[in-house]
Amino acid sequence: MNYFLIELHNRDGDKEYYDYVPIKTEMTNEDLRANKDFWKECILAWNFHWIEQDDYDDWWADLRIVNVQGWSVVSVEEYEVLEKYLGGWRLEDLIADAQGNFEPNEKNASKYVEVA
Repeated sequence: MNYFLIELHNRDGDKEYYDYVPIKTEMTNEDLRANKDFWKECILAWNFHWIEQDDYDDWWADLRIVNVQGWSVVSVEEYEVLEKYLGGWRLEDLIADAQGNFEPNEKNASKYVEVA
């Protein structure tokens, strides 16, 4: 199992907000970099409940632009502390829960397939 702290970003007008989500996953750092199973879109859809992609490839939740700002590798011990205070999630479960909660723009729609 691998452990990460995901940094989410959203901009609402002239204000910016950051959120941190501790996750555990069987994906590697390389899988995350490759956006395996469209995990970035799925974690945004899970966090914001519904996202849509505009013609400039930006993702929006209501009137806020949202994105995965980055992530860092954490140890098991660090994850356990984060999980205690922030909650922790299994990325594969978030991916499954988010299916159908994001809509890519028309030119990118063919790149997205539901994860079984």
